[in-house]
Amino acid sequence: MNQPIECWLEVPAGNSGPGAGKLTEGVLLDLSRSGCKVRTPLNLRFTAGDTKLIIHFKLTEDKLQFEGSVRWGWMFGIGQYQYGVRLDLQEDEEELLMRELESWTNTLRAQ
Repeated sequence: MNQPIECWLEVPAGNSGPGAGKLTEGVLLDLSRSGCKVRTPLNLRFTAGDTKLIIHFKLTEDKLQFEGSVRWGWMFGIGQYQYGVRLDLQEDEEELLMRELESWTNTLRAQ
């Protein structure tokens, strides 16, 4: 991705820890059907594989939200954290994401 996309990160309410049940602003830096990279002011203090996230974003017309698991994370500058998230997609969600990515890519090429 050449340009970051605004996103919102949600730690499911059933989880304990920072941000549980709330939306926190973030930036989607990279995205594929297997995962994504995000940057946010939210310090998850995660244990690898145990922290779940729901990522909300919009590529074209539809608002999307996908659940995933934090795989890695580190501090990125002052008050910012960067995380790698493995997306836990069902087959229909994977198809939706692929259509949205294709449409978004075509829109960028047309500009």
